[in-house]
Amino acid sequence: MSEFSNLITSTSFNDGNDASKVDNDGVKEFRPKPGSRRSRSSANSSRKTSAHSENCLERTLHCLSHVPCGSIVAWILLFLGLGGVTGSLLIGVFRTRDLLEDDRILWFMEFTLIGVVSGMFVIGTCLLIVGHFSSEPNSRHAFNTSRKNLCGRGLNIFMLILTYILLVAWLLTSAILIIPVGAFTLLIYLYEVKDVKSIDLANYGFESKVIKGDDLERFRNEGQDLLICYGAAYLCAVFIIISLIHFLMCISANITHLRDARFATLNAYEEAEDAQNAKQLNDTTM
Repeated sequence: MSEFSNLITSTSFNDGNDASKVDNDGVKEFRPKPGSRRSRSSANSSRKTSAHSENCLERTLHCLSHVPCGSIVAWILLFLGLGGVTGSLLIGVFRTRDLLEDDRILWFMEFTLIGVVSGMFVIGTCLLIVGHFSSEPNSRHAFNTSRKNLCGRGLNIFMLILTYILLVAWLLTSAILIIPVGAFTLLIYLYEVKDVKSIDLANYGFESKVIKGDDLERFRNEGQDLLICYGAAYLCAVFIIISLIHFLMCISANITHLRDARFATLNAYEEAEDAQNAKQLNDTTM
């Protein structure tokens, strides 16, 4: 038995402790190896870090799940439409100036595009944020009182009017973009179907210039490329119109939801007040 106890006391453990000192009673005092506590603390910290990162990821996904699907789809369509309109119109305007050899044509287009695209991107982002806070379940936390509910409905009504005005403006823009599309389509039709030998630009609102022969063929080829540019700009404008219609639908639904939530809050308050009055009446009667 004494040999077995001596064997135990002479054996070192594998968990980072080492028997390094024996007292007078024959019992060894265990001391930790240098770096063992550090390794354990680093392992614990790595576990906490991984748990914290998973928690942040879950919170991010939980926040993104509350974003309305209609609003995020409308925002993506708006972003794609604005990018397409900007690129197509810039390329189309530059090539139109080179084709007509006049740098004064559409001189305002660059500045107009910068202002319109920047403003539409900011407004579209504001519409997405308002739709996020006005939809369920975020509206229960953001507009949980009657005054906040009134403020939320007023904000949504303002965004509804602004979106309606922008929708009308982009409908007019798409109608304007039909003009160059129709003009270059007519040019290709006259050259290939009617076999026209010369074209006078004075008939189309430009300075008088007769194009014929090889210049007419080059003009037709350039016009076909410009038809693609302006056609793409028109399609992107249609995308923007569809996105604004999506925003109108989402805002209208949010206004109705906030109004119903206000009525539900008032009814719940009246029921609670009636119950309290009935309780007071019973206490007085007793």
